[in-house]
Amino acid sequence: MRNKKSKLIKSSVVNLTFLNSGLRTVIPAKAGIQIEKTGFRIKSGMTKYVKSYLNKHIKMRKHNSELRTLNSELQKGFTLIEIIIVIVILSIVSGITIKFLIDSLKIYTMTVNQKTLFDEGKLAMERMCRDIRDANGITGTTASSITFTRAHTTVQDVAGETIIFQLNAGTGTLQKDKSLPLPDPPPVDMASNVTGFVVTNATNEIQLRLTLQLTSGESVRLQTKVYPKNLPPDVTPLTATYNKHFGGNWKEVKSPDAS
Repeated sequence: MRNKKSKLIKSSVVNLTFLNSGLRTVIPAKAGIQIEKTGFRIKSGMTKYVKSYLNKHIKMRKHNSELRTLNSELQKGFTLIEIIIVIVILSIVSGITIKFLIDSLKIYTMTVNQKTLFDEGKLAMERMCRDIRDANGITGTTASSITFTRAHTTVQDVAGETIIFQLNAGTGTLQKDKSLPLPDPPPVDMASNVTGFVVTNATNEIQLRLTLQLTSGESVRLQTKVYPKNLPPDVTPLTATYNKHFGGNWKEVKSPDAS
């Protein structure tokens, strides 16, 4: 009986053949083996040698299948629609970012230009106010100029000198023009980019309005009032200039601790 079983095992092993067909391994049915869609199914009664061999073969096929699945996942690319969607999103984000940067740059440039105009206009207004405050007589005013006589000598001017502040519409500058009793020197520019200079004299209360504007559109407007201190004193109570004029006794001096 034992010899007969051994012959059967030997015959099964010897007659076992494998035929490769594509990705499947076909095994003859007479060896007691069948092929199913999910893999090999080992029937009972098969020899240990065939079982061991088939188990190894099944494990190898599963491992190769897993490797193929992993490689296919790693090699998976993007579709054309996905690429177009990403490009559209990046274009929108880039456009918003660029617009924000451009607007920020415009605001910064506008702020710098307005500050430059304001500083220039403020300096011109302060110089005019200091000179007009020392006047001992307002000899004439127009819509865009004021003429007065200085009472005291300064570093740039002399006592009794006639000074004119006026707008030069041709050059767009605010000018200081000095005349008698000295020889008439050329006018001095106090501010540029000036588009408007308005002078109003209401009973020796001088109101000045100065407008500066750049070609790029930035503009500033400054306005102030100044009272000449050295006009003849107003002795009439309850008037607008009462106690504002000192009859030539007011003088601006440098502070002792000023550099």
